[in-house]
Order: sequence, then C-alpha cells, then structure tokens
Amino acid sequence: MRKIQRTAPILIFSMVLCFSITGYSQTRVPDVHFEPTPEATVITMLQKAGVNQNDVVYDLGCGDGRFVILAAKKFGARGVGVDIDPVRIKESKENARKANVTDRTTFIEGDLFNVDIREATVVTLYLLNELNQQLRPKLFQELKPGSRIVSYTFDMADWEPDEMVQVGGRFFYYWVLPATVGGTWYFRSVSFRGELQDQLILNQEFQEIRGKVTVHGQEIRIRDQRLKGDQLSFSARYNFEGQNVSMKFNGRVTGDTIDGTVEIQGGPWAGTKPWKAQRVKQ
Repeated sequence: MRKIQRTAPILIFSMVLCFSITGYSQTRVPDVHFEPTPEATVITMLQKAGVNQNDVVYDLGCGDGRFVILAAKKFGARGVGVDIDPVRIKESKENARKANVTDRTTFIEGDLFNVDIREATVVTLYLLNELNQQLRPKLFQELKPGSRIVSYTFDMADWEPDEMVQVGGRFFYYWVLPATVGGTWYFRSVSFRGELQDQLILNQEFQEIRGKVTVHGQEIRIRDQRLKGDQLSFSARYNFEGQNVSMKFNGRVTGDTIDGTVEIQGGPWAGTKPWKAQRVKQ
C-alpha cells in the first residue's frame, strides 16, 4: 500500500506534465508582437528588391498582409503570407479581398520555420534579430541563389547586407542570396603548348570571396572579385614573356559548374573566349 501511495503522485505529475507540454506545442503563441510597417516603407523595400510580375514574394510573419498585398497590387507579383496567428491570417485575407488581389495572394496559418519557401524569389521580414539568425539556415537551404531578402529594422548578425537603407528614421536591410562558390575549380586555357588545365581556388564567407588563380603556371591573387547571386566575376593580371596580360572572368554558377567568358587584354591570346570551370573539391 505504501508503494502505491509513493508512486501515484509521480504518475499523476508525469501525466499532467505531458499534457501541459502537448498543449503548449499546439497553442504556441506568436514570437513577435505585431507592429505594422508603414506602407510607404513597404513599397520602398519592394522596389529595392526589384519585385515584378515574375516574382513570388513570401512574407514570413505577415501580420495584416500588407507586404503580400502591395507586392500583388503595385508590382503584379504573386504573394504568400505566413503567420502563426489565426486572427492575422483572417485579417490578411479580408484585406486582400478589399484590394481585389485574392487571385494572386495566399495566406498560410502556420509556423514560418516549417513552411516550404523553395518557390520564393523574394522574402520579406519584420521579425527580431534572434529570429532572423534562426531563420538564416533555412533561407540558405531552401532559396535559390539570386533570391532577394529584405528585412525591416533587424539584420542578420555576421551576414552583412548588400545594402542598408534608411527610410522614415529606421533602416532596412537588403541581401541577394549568394551561390556557394568556395572550393577548388579546374578550367582549361590555351597556350603555345596546347590546352592547359588551370586552377581556381576560392574562399567564401557569404557574398565575400577571395582566392587565387593559376594561369600558365603562374599563381595569381584574384582582384575586383564580386559575387551577386549566381553571378561571379573577378580579374587577374600577370606577365607573359614581358607582356602585361589582364584577364576578366565572368560566369554563372550552377551547382559545381561555372559557365561564362574570359576577356583577355594583352599577350598572344587577346580577345573574349568561352570559360567553363568545374569544381573538384568544396
């Protein structure tokens, strides 16, 4: 009898605890208190992101739906708003109806961390710094290189924005999601000895890159490097048999391949040539 009296309270407590945890997960409250972004600021942010009729704009934490609605109404885009608060989703749908954009807008009641955003070409945010940082891996995993991200007031910690814009006494931040280019790449070039296999080594931290290229046996540090979305460019200069040679590389990154051109000035191979590099190590 004593044994039963000792274990019963523990059993009851465990049942209550399980019920409480389950109940909490099913009734999760919003992470952010809703504060609407001024409409003029919304339009400026969408303009900075270059939103047009070919875009799919996702607003994560959509509130009353104004980013999605204005993207559809002013820019002809298709928009998807996500919010965990059913009251906000209902309000967003009603606002979309009043704006006559229900055919180009969708509103999802759910956790923004669990919603599939792979079709998005533009993502808009007005969350908190810590939520932006938690969201960052999802953005890199699901969005395509070249997707644009705008965040009102809050940044992405050590991921520096491509631009920071002040509007109405506050800032918003703009990023273009960079392709992954870090690693060792091989490409072919022409010499008096026929085709050579040259090497490009890139180190990457978000959209910032540095590296070196080996051309005709000479190792050269790259300069004027730029990575914007899936577009990569850099230049290299070297001396070939007393002649100064300048090479300007431009290419589009698709997975482990870069396709583009190299513009050569000076030396015996001057001109614009096709350029293709293949990554062999990341």
